[in-house]
Amino acid sequence: MGETAIVMGGGLAGIAAGVRLAERGVRVTLVETSRRMGGRASSHVDPDSGEQTDNCQHVVLKCCVNLLDLYQRLGVADRIEWHEVMHFLDKQGHRDRFARSWLPAPLHLGGSLGRFTTLDRHEKKAIERAMLAMMRLGAKGRANYTDVSFGHWLRRLGQPQRAIERFWEVVVVSACNESVDQCNAAYAMHVFQDAFMSHRDGYVMGTATVPLAQLYDPAEQLITDAGGEVRFGTSVRQIECEGSAVTGVTVGDDERLTADHYVSALPFDRLDKVVSDDMRVRDSRLQSLGVFRHSPIMGIHMLFESAVMDDPHVVFVDSPVQWVFNKGLTPLHQVGERLGEGDGSADASSSSSSAEQSSDSPSPQPSPSRERGNGQYLHLVISACDAWVDKPKDEILDMAVSELGAYLPKVKDAKLVRGRVIKEKRATFRAEPGIDQYRPRQVGATTNLYLAGDWTRSGWPATMEGAVRSGYLAAHAAGGGRGEALEPELPAALLYRMIGKLFPLRG
Repeated sequence: MGETAIVMGGGLAGIAAGVRLAERGVRVTLVETSRRMGGRASSHVDPDSGEQTDNCQHVVLKCCVNLLDLYQRLGVADRIEWHEVMHFLDKQGHRDRFARSWLPAPLHLGGSLGRFTTLDRHEKKAIERAMLAMMRLGAKGRANYTDVSFGHWLRRLGQPQRAIERFWEVVVVSACNESVDQCNAAYAMHVFQDAFMSHRDGYVMGTATVPLAQLYDPAEQLITDAGGEVRFGTSVRQIECEGSAVTGVTVGDDERLTADHYVSALPFDRLDKVVSDDMRVRDSRLQSLGVFRHSPIMGIHMLFESAVMDDPHVVFVDSPVQWVFNKGLTPLHQVGERLGEGDGSADASSSSSSAEQSSDSPSPQPSPSRERGNGQYLHLVISACDAWVDKPKDEILDMAVSELGAYLPKVKDAKLVRGRVIKEKRATFRAEPGIDQYRPRQVGATTNLYLAGDWTRSGWPATMEGAVRSGYLAAHAAGGGRGEALEPELPAALLYRMIGKLFPLRG
């Protein structure tokens, strides 16, 4: 009958593990609590309209080679739209573009940085010095800074506070879902080294042209075509173990599932609830699950009565809102189809539960005059949103309108037709100093239990790329270690490598 595997969790890590195992001829049973694939990087069905709404806008960079490989395997790579220019705005009206020149990496983005009008000459020179220091450190050197914050490292290098606030913070909060003063320095350095320095294509950003759930729906067919099954609405209640091996998994109403291999792609707090004390004693990977903490992300969906933004996206400098994505013009008579009929807020606080609607009463139908026009749909993102995640929906929307008006003048004369707030309270693990020592490996003392998830030791911070890498690593181990576990990284440019070799910086 061949080998069998149970994959617990249908987020990106579980999808990656399930797909790779199925491709190797393993009969996979994937169990997922929710009714969809994708976990935190997915969509929910609006109960009013029946339409899919992304929990939060997610982006992929070209340095995320394993995530892009997964999209190829799922047959959805053509549903990603690429952007070679990043647009930055500040409240003083400075508009900057981040785009590569013809120069080789790491010089390819130097011209854009040199033209940044939101920074003065002294601040830009300081940023260049820190970039050079990271190049000299390389991957090995950054490993010496896992126990300190990136903010501490920046100040040690003499970075001006304004440069920290208007450049470093903007990038780190978006990439690592943590402020520079709370983010593990090695994780932040990883982002700059891989995305902005080592390869010309690394920073190029992709966004999905379809609801996120549609990127991951094909995983179910791939698994079932290989003889497996995907069981939605099924929660893991207990992982059973005898000695050094898992013997079964209890799901739902005391149903017991068994297999040769078991991959946990559950969030750390969920895994902590379904393993026994005996398992923790035997398997050191399970002893520090309580150390991890969550960092939240918030998505704000807003429909304005008229067009207010021309760029495909904008990064706000010095704002609680980091990104605004232009989701296009929408005929106002379709407002209910795009956002639902209520000015509701939703809480996607669990990666495995659908968003819960607020009890706000429905808003009036658009008037006939509005039906003849087009409104503009914007999606705002607030990462590391601790200061806002527990605020009421109306206060959040008021803040969002105020911030948009400070950066996009047309917002001041536009009417907000609909607004929806979606809170992902358990979006990522906190990428704080010292946490790296607790991130478990995929294999351990429980010989047939493999751990996956962005919080495990994947070689990457808490990102979609990290989640996919962990799933690939778990599948590779469960499959006997045959072949290559991961896709090769983008090759570092010769000049980048020479700087590290000729002028090494060990810390």
